[in-house]
Amino acid sequence: MSSAEERARRAAFRLVKHAAWISPPHREEWSRAMLHELDHIPRGASALRWALGCTFVSYLERMDIMTRSLGELPRWLLSLEMAVCLVPLTWLFITLLATTARGVMPLGFGILSGSVALLGPVALVVALRLAHTGNARVGRTTITLLALLAAWTVLASSVQVLRSGIFLATWRDYVLITLLPALAVMHLLQVNSARRAMAAPRVPTLPTG
Repeated sequence: MSSAEERARRAAFRLVKHAAWISPPHREEWSRAMLHELDHIPRGASALRWALGCTFVSYLERMDIMTRSLGELPRWLLSLEMAVCLVPLTWLFITLLATTARGVMPLGFGILSGSVALLGPVALVVALRLAHTGNARVGRTTITLLALLAAWTVLASSVQVLRSGIFLATWRDYVLITLLPALAVMHLLQVNSARRAMAAPRVPTLPTG
């Protein structure tokens, strides 16, 4: 076996062990079979590609479980998460609104900046409704509005950071006003989708025979 094949095989073995470790408990038999299968696949690059595929599938399985568990958070924990993610951007929106109204900030710049921060209060209102109104759900119009506002906030903030060229000095602000609100919106959409699926009427099946 060449040195390149040996390195590829060692890397494949490490990847498969990692895939087995990250795999959820209900995939334990599949993980064991995956570890045994490594001894029977072609060596070199083929083993490495196969191991990468196993790792990718394991991460997909783990992400699916994490996503479903996020939709089952208790109300107080969901409220705390939304407050951490959305209150800073909401406060920025209020500050921009007040400074623009007092004439401290030019009207055009205030409107543009306010549109970037508008995601904060809108998403916060939706979050409060979903967290404290039982099995409340929001409609497609609200979902579309949240998605568009989140996309606009991420786009505008990212462009501003790239133009300034000082990301290392502004990364905390970028996390607070861009990344955390976007993650909060993704979670809200997931919670809403799960509630709509649970509330959807089941179509009865006719007996056969």
